[in-house]
Amino acid sequence: MAWGLPKLPGLTFSDPTKTQYHIRSSLRYYQGHRFPDTLIRGPGGTATDVDSNAFALPDDSVTYDPSLTYGRVKQAALPAVIPHWVHYDKRCLKFTAFFKQPVFENPDENYRVRVVNIVYFLEDDTITVIEPRVKNSGLWQGRMVKRGKIPKNDLGEFWHWKDLDIGKDICMYGKVFHTVSCDLYTKEWLESQGIELSKEEDLPTDPYTEKERWKNIQPPKRSKSHDDRLLRFLEYEGKVLSFNVVWDNRDAEHGELTEYKMYYFLQDDNISIKELHDGRGGKDPFPLLLKKRKLPKKWKERPVSFPSIALEITDEEVTEYYSPRDLIVGETIFVLGRRFLIFDCDAFTRKYYKSMLNIEQPPPIEVRHDTRKEFPKSFPPHIGIGAPEDTLQSCFGLVPKPPHKDVIKYNLNANKYLRYLCELDWIHPEDNGRQFVMAYSLADGTLKIGEIPRRNSGIREGKFLKAMRLQTPESNPNFPTYFTPDRFYIGAIVPVFKHRFKIVGCDLYVYRYMSANPEKFPQEVIDNVRNYHMREGNLKDELEEAIRDEQAAETRAQLAKIGQAAVAEPSAMERCLTALNVVEGSATPPRPPTPPMTTDRLPYEESLRINRLSKPTCDNIVPLKGILKSGAAKDDHQKVVCFSGPEVERQEPAHPATYQPGQQPHFDEDPNFCHKFKDADADDRAERRAKDICPYELIPSKQIQNQAGEEVAVKPKLPGYLGTYDVDCKEAPEYMRLPSDAYEKIKHMRRDVPEISPQALRMSKFPPEPMPSVDTCVNPPPEPQGPCAVTKEDVSFSCPRVEPGLPCCDPDKREQK
Repeated sequence: MAWGLPKLPGLTFSDPTKTQYHIRSSLRYYQGHRFPDTLIRGPGGTATDVDSNAFALPDDSVTYDPSLTYGRVKQAALPAVIPHWVHYDKRCLKFTAFFKQPVFENPDENYRVRVVNIVYFLEDDTITVIEPRVKNSGLWQGRMVKRGKIPKNDLGEFWHWKDLDIGKDICMYGKVFHTVSCDLYTKEWLESQGIELSKEEDLPTDPYTEKERWKNIQPPKRSKSHDDRLLRFLEYEGKVLSFNVVWDNRDAEHGELTEYKMYYFLQDDNISIKELHDGRGGKDPFPLLLKKRKLPKKWKERPVSFPSIALEITDEEVTEYYSPRDLIVGETIFVLGRRFLIFDCDAFTRKYYKSMLNIEQPPPIEVRHDTRKEFPKSFPPHIGIGAPEDTLQSCFGLVPKPPHKDVIKYNLNANKYLRYLCELDWIHPEDNGRQFVMAYSLADGTLKIGEIPRRNSGIREGKFLKAMRLQTPESNPNFPTYFTPDRFYIGAIVPVFKHRFKIVGCDLYVYRYMSANPEKFPQEVIDNVRNYHMREGNLKDELEEAIRDEQAAETRAQLAKIGQAAVAEPSAMERCLTALNVVEGSATPPRPPTPPMTTDRLPYEESLRINRLSKPTCDNIVPLKGILKSGAAKDDHQKVVCFSGPEVERQEPAHPATYQPGQQPHFDEDPNFCHKFKDADADDRAERRAKDICPYELIPSKQIQNQAGEEVAVKPKLPGYLGTYDVDCKEAPEYMRLPSDAYEKIKHMRRDVPEISPQALRMSKFPPEPMPSVDTCVNPPPEPQGPCAVTKEDVSFSCPRVEPGLPCCDPDKREQK
């Protein structure tokens, strides 16, 4: 062969004498054993090129033999080279693995756990999978994957012993095997190669095998407790241990720290857990997280096939329930898979643990809640289904509720409509003259429009707009505002779905409703509607009634002015009788300083009724009083007309006494006369009168009723003067009202007072003088001719004269002459 030529076509030459091309075997057999052949030959047994001296190097003592020059030297034999397929012959790595085979339409099992052995051959990196045969298993077992190189992925790689480990999933032709352990040789060999294996795992239990095993196990018998339930109920009824617990679920998505209230009922050892709802909401309003029941603490291992979704565990599966000894502050309990931390309890629970169980509960544990930043809540836009209020209700709860309706408003305003006459703001000539009736419902705020029929109009009249709430043009579509009656007036334009209606008229009921509810309408709208009805002539009756009311008001004002002039300041005698508190012996009680604000009317004849029946003589005239009131309801005035009789003998009573009409003691010159006959409640009434309170609370005495032969009946006390007639101060019957001509009658009565005596007639002709002061009466001068000197006159008038002196007890306006 030419070594210097390039290996190109035409430059290579073959040996024509070469006839053998076989490859020499690398092993030779000696006594039945294979040994490697160290003699290397080329095809056909020819020598290789590397055996030539041309390739020999000086540092290669094997090929470059210096013995050719210096002679042969004895050397040691070369070591034997053993191929790896010979070194690892009959050496394998064994892993124990399993795979789950699904089982369909079988009530006893859903899957099977099948155990296999994965064998890896080191001599040629091949793998086989063999399932050990189980007698009477009914399964096709044995070799599952025949020996060969198993592809690892789509890149052309194969599984190697470096890829094997315990707890690893190995996919072979679509079936996944999970390794759980290996034999001792595999573990030692891989550790010698620098591979550290993972921890061995346990084989999962087969559901069918586990079920068959439980059939052969005798369940333990539970001993029955000898607990007297009735005695326990009577002893512990109503006694509950209360604990504050918290469930920390913040490790889950959207979890939070939630507080609950746990109750332990001592009467039956049941436990219930109540959820504490906060103001933020967002949760279903369930009152109890756990209803009253026994809470299991330990239970027997349930089989895999136990239908937990449909059945609950019973006393047969539970071995221990939670008791009070397990509920300690700081401990964690498990409630159906949830971990609850007990962080506090109430005072009764601490006392129970201390006295009954001799356990001191630890102090409360502080539970810190994460403070969340509150973001402003914005309402979503209308989704287009239903009304905008329906969309808004979905923001207030998980279960949307229908919008609230004002039922009271609907019941009060049922079938009540405000009707307006409208014209279409026309553009096309054929719309000119079309009239419509717009009716606004006061019950639900809906608006409906109907067209008034016209003959030969060529337009189909009738319903134009069905009853619906109409949005205003400037309202937000998501949060609309609707038309209300305060926007409807004569001349207003109402846009209805691109149609413009102009209000040109309305019913008289519209104006009456506005007048009855002025706070709901602007004054301009009320005036606008009133002017319309005035022009239409619909308010003639109202105008006439208003004129009559105005004339009546003017008449009442004039009468009030006359009454104020006629009833001036009370005279001195009136004040004297008021100071004497002549109540039982008079027809009417004393006049209060401020008349009650009422519409009561009392005629003057009532005040003189008893006097007329008794037919008094000139020698036996008793003090009488009458009430004079004006015609105005708010301008009430009273007038007291007083007379005095001759001096009579009197005996000083030990206590304030009451007298029948006509039997009262007459006025004398005693300075203490006023104080002797004062009523016991005079000071109290004076104090109430100063506070502008009705001062009289009078009920006819039992003495008077007995003398009249009437049955004494206990009646409720009514305040004031009208209370003496069993009438409330704020309610007066019609017969007690003052007629309109009472002023003229009283004037004639005053003129027709009979002459008491010639001396009285003579004294009445003297000109009056100013009233002296009260101090002149209280502290009379020593001279016998003073204003308080004793007089023998049998008559004293309220108006002082020139000649006669005044009685000592006149209390008002006594001034020096």
